Amino acid sequence: MTDLLPRIKELLTWTGGGPAAFADAIGLSRPVMSHILAGRNKPSLEVVQKILARFPEVQAHWLLLGNGQMLTSLENSEQENFGQIVSPPEALSKMFADTAGESAKTMAAASEPKQDVQPVISGSQKKVKQVLLMYDDGTFESINSPD
Repeated sequence: MTDLLPRIKELLTWTGGGPAAFADAIGLSRPVMSHILAGRNKPSLEVVQKILARFPEVQAHWLLLGNGQMLTSLENSEQENFGQIVSPPEALSKMFADTAGESAKTMAAASEPKQDVQPVISGSQKKVKQVLLMYDDGTFESINSPD
């Protein structure tokens, strides 16, 4: 009987996420997935069933024995796309989607000039040189004066 580990690693690469996201996607605890990928434990039947339930396009015969293609054959309506690179399932891709769009909206709203802002010290000749924004995830952003 062949080892499942190389095929599970190939699936992990195909989904485009890391081991933790893959474990979450199939409903497996992260430590169990870590032990499987490290070779400490062999995948159980339950793990194989969870993979096949979450990714129905994966061929069971390929996953279990390494025979045939990784993905199921295409339906007739999809024949024109045959041979093109198959992307991971849309739901999993959304899970790994970058939130840059939302961050950009937030930054755009934050950068809009406010009409009701009053100087803290009236009559002061001081000018703002730099503003430092520190976020709760440990990152920061520096905004410098255009002068």
